[in-house]
Amino acid sequence: MINNLQLLRAFAAINVVYLHVLIGGESYGKPTIIFPIVGDWGANGVDIFFVISGFVMIYTQAINPKTIFKFYKSRILRIVPVYWLITSFIIIIYLLFPGIFRSLLVDVKSSVSSFLFISQLLNNSNPIINLGWTLEWEMLFYLIFGIALYFKTLNRIVVAIFFMMLLIFLVSYKLYFLEFFLGVITGYLYVKFRKVNHHLGHIILTVGILTLIMSINTNGKIINYDRFIIWGLPATLIVIGAIYSKQIKNKFFLYLGDASYSIYLLQMLTIPGFYKVVTFLNVEINNTFLSIICLILSVSFGCLFYSCVEKKLKLVKDRKYI
Repeated sequence: MINNLQLLRAFAAINVVYLHVLIGGESYGKPTIIFPIVGDWGANGVDIFFVISGFVMIYTQAINPKTIFKFYKSRILRIVPVYWLITSFIIIIYLLFPGIFRSLLVDVKSSVSSFLFISQLLNNSNPIINLGWTLEWEMLFYLIFGIALYFKTLNRIVVAIFFMMLLIFLVSYKLYFLEFFLGVITGYLYVKFRKVNHHLGHIILTVGILTLIMSINTNGKIINYDRFIIWGLPATLIVIGAIYSKQIKNKFFLYLGDASYSIYLLQMLTIPGFYKVVTFLNVEINNTFLSIICLILSVSFGCLFYSCVEKKLKLVKDRKYI
């Protein structure tokens, strides 16, 4: 069991959530002193997710092989129901109270494309859950990975994934999509060379963390190529360091990792909801402190949703292989 990946999932989700908390505070007239310093740095959580996803897919396939059908079934059951449930809820709220949304527009085309994970392909825009753009790339990776399983052996699967992902890059020019392949390579090497001294893992992890911290940007947004280099590569080092380091056993951190998917998706509702209530009540406290409260509440509601909904749907597997 690679517990450290759960800790990374928790960090990645919370990092993205806090970025959107800071953006939400700005848009509701509650700017913080933090946002001008860190910029879009918190978005690196997505890159960590991509690398972890590539690692987990190849690693679990190596130690617990699945057929193409079983692979697609497991991924669909893990990702789709919760995503559809939250998307449906947002659509219903929009139809009943359209005035509470400041910029969201929902119609048949956007709804269908959101449910099918093709909003960027069909509409050249984000889905109804705007963070779902990452899941659309995730689903494309699953499609590629499932096709690659046709080649049976691990070596051939990795080669097939590489060429298919390279083709997608040549069409889309999205270099960050190859972060999935960095995870695949990491998983492949881990399967081949699992016995590595923990001290080396700690060194690699430290280098990855320091490199990621050094990427804190104060000059605006990151373009695709920069993102792959300054976030994707450090994310890969962090994942490599995490899997080779001594594994954590803290139940709270493991729980946050389990709940990371719900935390990640539910922020679409919790962050604007929080700032709408704060604005309505005319709460006057330090904006940075306010953002921290929003983060804690967003994570808490995500955990609550995980425990009361995601787990009840019985779609969450144990962490035997990850």
